[in-house]
Amino acid sequence: MHTIDITVEVCGMAGDGTIAAGGMLNEAMSRGGFSVLGFDSYPAEIRGFGRCVTRSRFGTEEILALIEVTDVLISLDDEQSRSRVSFLTPEAAVFFDSKPAVYIDEAKSLAAAVKPGTMLFGMPLTDLAVAAAGTPRGRNLTALGGFAAVFGVPRELFHRVIKRKFQPKGEKVVDANVKSFDAGFDYALKVFSDRITAVFAASLEIADEEKVMLSGNQAIGKAALDADLRLYFGYPITPATPIMEYLAKHLPPKGGRVMQMEDEISSIGAVLGSYYAGTRAMTATSGPGFALMTELITHGVMAEIPAVILDAQRGGPSTGLPTKTEQSDLHAAVFGGPGDSSRIVVAPSDVAECYHFTVKSFQWAEKYQTPVIVLTDFFLDNRVENHPMPEADEEDRSNGNIFPDSSQKGAYKRYEATESGISPRSLPGMEGFIFSATGLEHLETGTPDYSPTTHMNMSAKRHRKIQAALVDLPRPVESSDGGELNVGVIGWGSTVGSVREAVRSARRKGLSVGALKISSLFPYHSEVIREFMGRCKHILIPELNYEGQLANLIGHLFSHEVKRLNKVTGTPIPPSEILAEIEAILEADTK
Repeated sequence: MHTIDITVEVCGMAGDGTIAAGGMLNEAMSRGGFSVLGFDSYPAEIRGFGRCVTRSRFGTEEILALIEVTDVLISLDDEQSRSRVSFLTPEAAVFFDSKPAVYIDEAKSLAAAVKPGTMLFGMPLTDLAVAAAGTPRGRNLTALGGFAAVFGVPRELFHRVIKRKFQPKGEKVVDANVKSFDAGFDYALKVFSDRITAVFAASLEIADEEKVMLSGNQAIGKAALDADLRLYFGYPITPATPIMEYLAKHLPPKGGRVMQMEDEISSIGAVLGSYYAGTRAMTATSGPGFALMTELITHGVMAEIPAVILDAQRGGPSTGLPTKTEQSDLHAAVFGGPGDSSRIVVAPSDVAECYHFTVKSFQWAEKYQTPVIVLTDFFLDNRVENHPMPEADEEDRSNGNIFPDSSQKGAYKRYEATESGISPRSLPGMEGFIFSATGLEHLETGTPDYSPTTHMNMSAKRHRKIQAALVDLPRPVESSDGGELNVGVIGWGSTVGSVREAVRSARRKGLSVGALKISSLFPYHSEVIREFMGRCKHILIPELNYEGQLANLIGHLFSHEVKRLNKVTGTPIPPSEILAEIEAILEADTK
């Protein structure tokens, strides 16, 4: 099979159908048997203006990250697409509207901005769409038709995707969109017949129907449903809002309820109240909303009430960059709030883990009677990957609560200082198991008590159970041949994909490099991390934050100063930058 690794961008103005075109492109290429990773970028402002870009990488080898260069640019707006020219490879292909509805000065056209050597495919997208379907609205599909013809993607793949997407709107809409696509496909076959490359054709292999395109937010929403979520409380905030939208559609038919609250404080309060009563509940937010939740999160820590909180990180601080990605809430997730308020913090690194970690978070919250924070980020929430539809088994979905034994009836100690730190938890209405729940420090019975001994003992108890959770939380995963390494690269969250690709490239060059993925950020598996670090001459930790927050958290486990690669550009770290840093470290060693 011919090896394929091609990045395609669709760029246009809000309202051009850019995001829809990118979605259909991803679906079609997935059906063609390719590994797909796609990501949409759009403005924070209201619909109607601003640049929209979809970036998709297709490969015959598993795609783990996006790269910084683009092989094909499909332009729906010259002015917006000119900003993407600097990312084009020297031999890139560019599809553009050669007869746009609005006159564009030649000097400001996309064709004038590209470098010599770029393959230009000018198509009268608007005219073709109007002639085929009577409306210019399908010009995004006309452009996809041109791309498919030139690069050897059978039109049938797109037909199936178009029909599935527009079927709910009726056959007339389906027919119009199919005709718009075919108009571009047929035009390109005829006009560019001597420039057809058909690079995808040799590697096409119709994929299993079970493989689906899924975003991180969709995976989280489905996971909550599969975990038998009963109540969702939330307040809209980018990039977490799609989770609430997904659940608003799918949770009520399963007997659950979605409540849009007046703010994030009331959202976490309602989650704690629901879980206090024994009902699975969750909320999702981003940095500004998470900041508002911290007081009640620590109340959940003190009162030992379960909660599931999804923090979809974005650029900060404050309102920051709502539609840009960052990994800068780690300190807040682990330490945010007054006092020593240990809680469980996990970070998925791909769409599949978004699903599985969310499912398990309900069980972890119940078993360890604590808030569980699932840390994602804009890139991970918004990106799509093609996977078989994830499913949870009965064990992962099972109730994690530890209830008191009947022998404790009438002499129940809700906060009994057990060896594990986990105290059996009764629910309201369980006869003989009444207790006080308060945010004040308390005795084993729940009665407030401020004595030094009580506070010391209860603090130790709460921390003890969190450390005990390591037995259930995901262990670090190493990618290497084992043994001594010159450079060990540690990644977390969405940056793991770039770390793995960079290390894969370094190893193919014969370099002694390995990677370690950390998913449980608190508590963390210090023995595993320390053992990996002990086999490495240098440790590099790339992160999408300015301070190196994971490096701050675990750096003390290494015998030397860890090396940091910190980026706050609002975009993912490409594998090439991590590889360059690895090579720079090794080169410095030789001097």
